[in-house]
Amino acid sequence: MKKLIVAALVLAGSTAFAETTVLKCAAPSKGKAATITVTLGDDTSVDFLTMEVTEKTGSSTFFAQLDKGTVAGQMKQGYLQLLALTEKSAQTEDGVIRNTGFFGVSADKGAFSGFMAANGNIYPLSCSK
Repeated sequence: MKKLIVAALVLAGSTAFAETTVLKCAAPSKGKAATITVTLGDDTSVDFLTMEVTEKTGSSTFFAQLDKGTVAGQMKQGYLQLLALTEKSAQTEDGVIRNTGFFGVSADKGAFSGFMAANGNIYPLSCSK
């Protein structure tokens, strides 16, 4: 786990690349909704995703590094699922992975919905491409 996190941070810090928005998501709300924007970097060797979570208390950034083509393959099949890491993600001696989230959405009639569990919260999501 530590090697994955270090590799992702090195990749993010050493590679300048453009990003394409994959999904724009929002949690249903009576007030200002929490939003999550999922972007894919145009790196040629891996799929590097960032998830910017914005809510009324602030914002945080999560990332995931997947094999090249994984995001396109999942989206084509109607879903996107990934482990959402932060720069503070770590696995402790007791085996618990901390400062990490999970993002999972699936398509139904062209619209994506699901959830993101992160920051000690569960965000129910409605998403569009």
